[in-house]
Amino acid sequence: MKIKFVITACIVVLSLIQSKAQTQDSIKTYNLPSVEVVARKNIQPSDKFSYGTNYESSLFTKNGFNTLRRGANYTQDLYVEGFKRSDIKVVIDGEQYHNACPNRMDVAASRINPLEMDYVDLSKSGSVNNSGIYGKIEYHRSPISNNLKVKSFGIINTGASNDYDLGATLDILNTNLSLRYSQGTPYNNAESKSFKDLYLYKENYKYGYGNVGLRHQIKDWQIGASFSYGENISFPFLQMDEIQTKIYSGSVSYKENKLYFNYTDHLMNNTLRQSTMFMESDAKNLTVGLTGKFYELTFRNWQADNFMKMMSNSISNNQMPNVNQFSGVVTHSFDVMPIKLSIKGGAQYFVIGDEERISFYNLLYTDVNKNSFFVTAALNAHSIAEISNDFISTISAEVATEAPETEQLYIAIERMGTNPNWSGNPNLKQPIKLSLRTSFVYKFFNIEGFANHVSNYVNVVKKPITGKAVMTYENINANIMGINTGVDFKFLESNISFLYGENLSNSSALSEISPLAVTTTLHLPELVGFKISTTHRYENAMKRIDYLLNETASSAWNTISINLSYGVSNFILNFEVDNVLNHNYSRHLSYARNPFSSGMKVYDPGRTFRFTIYYDKLF
Repeated sequence: MKIKFVITACIVVLSLIQSKAQTQDSIKTYNLPSVEVVARKNIQPSDKFSYGTNYESSLFTKNGFNTLRRGANYTQDLYVEGFKRSDIKVVIDGEQYHNACPNRMDVAASRINPLEMDYVDLSKSGSVNNSGIYGKIEYHRSPISNNLKVKSFGIINTGASNDYDLGATLDILNTNLSLRYSQGTPYNNAESKSFKDLYLYKENYKYGYGNVGLRHQIKDWQIGASFSYGENISFPFLQMDEIQTKIYSGSVSYKENKLYFNYTDHLMNNTLRQSTMFMESDAKNLTVGLTGKFYELTFRNWQADNFMKMMSNSISNNQMPNVNQFSGVVTHSFDVMPIKLSIKGGAQYFVIGDEERISFYNLLYTDVNKNSFFVTAALNAHSIAEISNDFISTISAEVATEAPETEQLYIAIERMGTNPNWSGNPNLKQPIKLSLRTSFVYKFFNIEGFANHVSNYVNVVKKPITGKAVMTYENINANIMGINTGVDFKFLESNISFLYGENLSNSSALSEISPLAVTTTLHLPELVGFKISTTHRYENAMKRIDYLLNETASSAWNTISINLSYGVSNFILNFEVDNVLNHNYSRHLSYARNPFSSGMKVYDPGRTFRFTIYYDKLF
């Protein structure tokens, strides 16, 4: 109760400050990421080669954004202020990349070529285009150059991690070619234990990932195509690993309007593990979309088959029964000074292609239809005010509603032995989110408080039926609130994020809530061209968990990293030591949403030495 009182009090105080500020005669517009509905951040070279493979980008270590490792490289999962990947859309130039894997193995946005990216839009509002109920992360590619332009990077990790990552882009005659390839073996933890030692793998299998893309621009028209491939990516967080994933995509755009498709062919099984049971899932997803500045139309077809065999017993599952999903939204923003209003409206329509699978849902739910219809809607009111020359305050309020995620509605898995089955709930109601957010920025200090009440929040529950338990989904009411603070003063940068989640339906902890996190970076004065920084990261223990979903408490941990960089001509050289003190730790992971979760702790890497070379030249 004390925690909720403190957070609510902070929000109220900041709201009163904002109300007083709005009585001024004029309101200025500020280009400050911490106070905008959609924050635009340029991806600097230091972020380009620290984005997304085996360590976190500095884009996602502040303001409530958080990525968690679930295994070897390319295994991140995304959380934003207590909301999950299903609530936050990750978009690339307006294109949605839906996961083919119900366990979110094939995270397309973590496998882009970072050299292609120019800037990223970060939004925690469900009222903007291409967003989920809690917002979006949208990457934008760099404009294509008519002149010869070359960018490249090379990364080598050694120590606890042993891998390399190479990438290049070439621009000429309004054409862009993008290449990336990475290969390595799973890392060791700080006790020099490998995946084979820790997670019952037969060997420490080498993984590989490659990507090639081509874009061409003709005046206001642009066409593009890409192909990416991943193999043997180890996921100890799950009982299966990513054996092979192929992603094909293509697009044609005119000005701000784009027609695109992407197709994912994903195979996962447990052949890399020591196991007496064989299990395999083969999933395919097709997304076709038409998107523009104020609208989005998408079609999605998702099918996944699962097979399990142990001795003479076997089970075949139509895991995602050929689900077709149609959605369309329009958005609009306008000013009613001093307030900016953003509105989104639309609908989503689902159709089960394999109607025979309805009998599986009927074991728990009656009156299941093959069709489902949901409304998409959001209204955001946002205001920015100047209290003094150095003091800026913001406040926003929002109501938003979206359809439940497709797997929450339709996943269907029968398990062997005592393992619980998994069943979607086609009768779910759609979540409705009410939120209030307020912040202020004073010179080098910023703080924001937020509170969300979600009616019909979709939660995992266990239901006993005749002979066997079933994991399924039900609507509950939930509160999620927190505070983000930041300091950026001369050579010091620090960020703190705190969350509190409550399941109001049973007065208990809400699952998948990240613990208190603090990131502090000290930048030393530049010396003869050398830039040196050290970063300390701390994450508190998480004891407040949902025991009904078998969440496990996590311990506090902290790490130190050191970075040395030097720029000369068109090159940037970077040397980094991660986990300098070689702490052995694992982060807070929840297994609530994953039908094939292993329940094992996934340790982060031990001390790792990283060398990066970055080249950027316009001829």
